[in-house]
Amino acid sequence: MTAAPKKRFGRYKILSAIGAGAMGEVFLAQDMKLERKVALKILPEKFTVNQDRLNRFVREAKAASSLNHPNIITIYEVGKFGGANFIATEFIDGETLRDVLRKGGLSLDEVLSIFIQTAEALSAAHAAGIVHRDIKPENIMLRRDGYVKILDFGLAKLIEGSEEKPDYEGVTQELGKTNPGVVMGTISYMSPEQARGLEIDVRSDVFSFGIVLYEMISGRKPFEGETISDIVAAILTKEPPLLTTFAPDAPKELQRIVKKTLQKKREKRYNSTRDLLGDLKDLREELLHETKLQLNTTQGEIVNNLNFSLPTGRVNQNSTAADSGSVKDALLLTEFGNLTGEAVFDATLKTALAFSLEQSPFLDIFPETKVRQTLRLMGRSPDERVTEDLGREICQRQGLKAYIAGTISNLGTIYVLTLEAVNAQTGETIGRQLAQAESKEQVLAALGQAASGLREKLGESVRSIERFDAQLEYTTSSLEALKVYSMGREQSQKGKTFEANPFYKRAIELDPNFAHAYLGLAGNYANTNQPKLAAECAAKAFELRDRVSELEKLRIAYFYYIFVTGEIDKQIETLELYKRTYPRDYRATANLSYSYAQIGQFEKMVDAAREAVRLDSNSFVSHTNLAESLLRLNRFTEVREVCQRAFKQKIDNTDFHICLYQTAFIEGDEATMEKHLAWFSGQPNEYVALNLQTGTAVFRGEWRRSQDFSRRAIDLAAKSDAKAIAAQYAAEQALRIVFWSSGTGLPSAGDERLKLIIKTQTQNALRLERNSLTLSRTALALALAGQQREAERLAVELSREFPKDTLINNLWLPIIRAAAELQNGKAKEAIEELETAKRFERAAEFYPQYIRGLAYLQLNISKQAIAEFDKILNHRGEAVLSALYPLARLGLARAKKDEKEYVKFFEMWKNADRDMPALVQAEKEFEKIRLSNSLKG
Repeated sequence: MTAAPKKRFGRYKILSAIGAGAMGEVFLAQDMKLERKVALKILPEKFTVNQDRLNRFVREAKAASSLNHPNIITIYEVGKFGGANFIATEFIDGETLRDVLRKGGLSLDEVLSIFIQTAEALSAAHAAGIVHRDIKPENIMLRRDGYVKILDFGLAKLIEGSEEKPDYEGVTQELGKTNPGVVMGTISYMSPEQARGLEIDVRSDVFSFGIVLYEMISGRKPFEGETISDIVAAILTKEPPLLTTFAPDAPKELQRIVKKTLQKKREKRYNSTRDLLGDLKDLREELLHETKLQLNTTQGEIVNNLNFSLPTGRVNQNSTAADSGSVKDALLLTEFGNLTGEAVFDATLKTALAFSLEQSPFLDIFPETKVRQTLRLMGRSPDERVTEDLGREICQRQGLKAYIAGTISNLGTIYVLTLEAVNAQTGETIGRQLAQAESKEQVLAALGQAASGLREKLGESVRSIERFDAQLEYTTSSLEALKVYSMGREQSQKGKTFEANPFYKRAIELDPNFAHAYLGLAGNYANTNQPKLAAECAAKAFELRDRVSELEKLRIAYFYYIFVTGEIDKQIETLELYKRTYPRDYRATANLSYSYAQIGQFEKMVDAAREAVRLDSNSFVSHTNLAESLLRLNRFTEVREVCQRAFKQKIDNTDFHICLYQTAFIEGDEATMEKHLAWFSGQPNEYVALNLQTGTAVFRGEWRRSQDFSRRAIDLAAKSDAKAIAAQYAAEQALRIVFWSSGTGLPSAGDERLKLIIKTQTQNALRLERNSLTLSRTALALALAGQQREAERLAVELSREFPKDTLINNLWLPIIRAAAELQNGKAKEAIEELETAKRFERAAEFYPQYIRGLAYLQLNISKQAIAEFDKILNHRGEAVLSALYPLARLGLARAKKDEKEYVKFFEMWKNADRDMPALVQAEKEFEKIRLSNSLKG
């Protein structure tokens, strides 16, 4: 490796060298602006002298990164500094697959997990028309948590046709844990068509994928030789040795998959990595299903079909993933029998036991939401205590094979706890564990030890228990705090977020280090649109994460990335790891649907929400996410069906009524709209109904009515201790005022009356609360109104307070800058600013599309203006009550100069205030066009 660049490289501070290869040198660096570690790759000049090729590489690298796939490395920047071209990517703390190969010791399940993740990344890239071209162990990294990352999309294309080929025979220098460059082995992973210099497609990646998979299983490459010529000849003409030559226990289906990937003729390979991915997933699921837990009464032998001896070295005899698939029947938790007469144990110990058992990937605890639903179907109160007798009946109705019962009794100051797993059909004890506590303060520790013992008796491996065994006494040392928390958790599970919060707050007062209580509050604040409070609670939970189980650490990490840092990629990565570790926990998939909503990937939101409903059909969050995702995609009939199914299951929540109100509004069903407004009467969040009426009046151009509803909604939210929501309402109304104050798109920057109104409205919003939403919306309103100094001040605050937030930095700040450029008469620059926002703009409630449409109108480029306004008109569900929807119809009329489009706009605003500037101007334009057309006729 050549000498490292100076300690500073642009805005990056070089920390250390990572590695070097033919594709460049890589350094660990600190991004001083965004305060994050990056991998900084300095590209050799010989591969960047061709500007056209470099530009294509930049486009392809950015395209791969823009897929926002958790298994594709994120590219932060492609640039040039001091004459050197560079790429800044996320830094991966882990090792390459090459390093893993050298160490060995992987089970088959771990190998399948790695290659399923790799195939998922390639499938996403291929679907976007991107071929990797250089799949090899050095370009696949494994993070310490088992997460796979694919490196160097697009780099191989940079080499093609360059004047100087890389020295494949050269020795790669390695300084550190990984070498992302081109190494000697690259030739060994080429497809036949690559070796011949032919045009390649996705099937070339399939072949390279197969070579790496073969090597992982067998410990050697399928095509070997002493020279490059020998290797190429083997790839072109020789069949690889049978996989069973080196891995005799390899499943037949795995042998078939590998053989199909390595077909010389590409038409005989998998046509797509999606098909390959499907086969790998099916294989893993089949092996999981075949994994039987055979409890021999004398030996307790475990037969595990997911482990066989791989030639690469040591074998892990206890596969966590196998554990997670071994037990497919859920266990019901019944209420603890409290024989002590001490009320502090009522409900508390059941919650504590749930904490302890839920952290196990091996066990599946029957959800409380399903317990309550079953009780309703039995004609009982959903709040009835589940005794052993009642638990046995629930098991029989639901087809559950076992339940867990517990008792606590005392002999003086000594407490005795008993846990039993009971066969629900026969009443026989499957496993029993006793524990003793010398005092009340030691009861939680004793319960945790008993739960661990019971897990082992139910067949969970010692390795799994040791890994997933956070002690209950570290979760909270206060029985009183746990009891109050249990009451709050029960309310949250019913969807009663407002009612739950006082319990969580009281639990924190009793135990300030109770991470679960902070997590519960964070979730409830988020669900009621109070981001600042959610962030505060999530940050506190993150500080306390060492006191919780692995399961709760994953949940806390997700909440931290979503509410504190705003890093979407880390949210999705965390949830994917959560899904793999706890595949039966619906919360990972339900939250994944929410993360997809944040970035406007509503199709993925639907898929994740459906899966969450399948995992737990009684979760109100899963049903509401599904309804909202369908609404975004204009699938209004399905929205009603989802909501009605939820109502039949006695699942009800604010979001259902919002979705149904908006659906009824689109369909012009006034009676149904009134019905759902009435539902909010007497609810803690009654202000939501007023906000819906604000949006309805806005859409119809009824300015004065909207102002009245808006004031009332803001006042009621503020009085209801929901200041963040009141601030949001005020900020959103500021934006509406701006758009309504212009007849032609944007108001005049010299409108002094508007300046005063906007200043007052934005100050009201920020006085209520300064969070990412209020800051971004008020900054946008000010920029659109021509108040650039104030807008820039807020933009700087946003950048400073939320340096890592994906949406702030890649969506809202570009929109704000674009608005400022447009207001300054720089339409072309506004369009350029919005390029960054394209990736996420479907989540921005039409603002980027509308601003871009106005910019094209300024430039008299009608075709592109029409395309932008159509994006809004064709996706109404993305922001049903948006003020921009009718204005987009007016924009389309102006772009087309079409009488019919004007008539459609007038129909939408038939009850609008007659002095609305946009309406007055539109009527003038319409008359002018009509007169012109009549003269032509």
